[in-house]
Parts: sequence; structure tokens; C-alpha cells
Amino acid sequence: MHYTLKKTVCEIVESGNHYCMGLKANQRKLLEQAQQCAQTQPPLSGHEEEDTSQGRVVNRRVQVFAAPAELAQQWTSLAAFVSVERSGVRQGRPFQRQSWFIISQTLPAESLAQMIQAHRGTTENKLHWVKDVVQGEDNSMIQSANPATLMALLRSWAISIFRKAGHPSLTKAMRGFRHDLPTLISFL
Repeated sequence: MHYTLKKTVCEIVESGNHYCMGLKANQRKLLEQAQQCAQTQPPLSGHEEEDTSQGRVVNRRVQVFAAPAELAQQWTSLAAFVSVERSGVRQGRPFQRQSWFIISQTLPAESLAQMIQAHRGTTENKLHWVKDVVQGEDNSMIQSANPATLMALLRSWAISIFRKAGHPSLTKAMRGFRHDLPTLISFL
């Protein structure tokens, strides 16, 4: 079954859970509605913090905005939008980014900031970033569903076996073992 964000949201709610999901440009209308809410209403809550870990300075500003009631009919249990603005200096370069999220349960901005940062530190940086940047998953030319699914499985398997074998850097592991078939087979 091909999943869209709307279907995923429905599945989460039907299973008795809540969601906090990233809102990207491929959901253009919903993203525009989130930005409109931020421009026309005061936030339900806000939180600001500065992170000076890992040789960087990152300022985060998290704001929660109520979603219009009519959107909850289109987007199952949609309660609010969350804006996360990040700015600062990384590796000597200034940056500024804004991310948006949809949530099914309105929580204080400080709690959402902690939850989103924990997710970024584990899932996003240790899995999605590796798949997107190191393995080039987003640039894959495979378009048929079954081969694409198989390749996604193989990419996940590679990440798992290299980490289980004690290789924290997937880039170094992939370079080191790309021509070493006996060692790769030994990981099975």
C-alpha cells in the first residue's frame, strides 16, 4: 500500500496514538496554512533556547499555533502547527532554517522542543541523514515500487550491520568494505 502523509496520520490515530510529523514543501497547501496561522494569530506557547554543544552555537525558537478546526476534518486529529526556527553558526558558517510540524495533541512549546530535538539527534541524524546523504537514497533512479522497496531494505540492512559491527561512521565503513566480499558476508 502506498502511504501518503494523510494515510499515515490516519493509521497513527486509529492505532490510539498521537503524532508529531514534519511538514515539508510537498504538502504545499498545508504548509501555507501553517504559515498563515503564524502570521495571523499569537502563538499558544513559545520557547527559546541556545545550544552550544559540539562546537556550535544554535538558537532555537519553537512556537505552537492552533490549527483551524476545519483542517481537523481533512487531517485526522490535527490540533496545531509547530514552527521551529534554527539560527546560529555551524563549522564557522552562519545559518538560518525554519521547519514546520503538525501535531495531534497540543503540548507546551518547551516539551515539543525537547521531543523534536531528541528525534533529530537519533532518527534524523543517525538514519535519515545517512540514507539521504551517504547512501544517496533521494537520488535513486529506481522508480518501480518493488525494486525501490528492496533497495530501501538493503540500505537499512547495511546501516544495521555496519553499526552492529562497531563502525560509527557509515561513510568509512562503506569505503573500507566495498570490495571486501568475504567480510561483508561474515556480517550475515
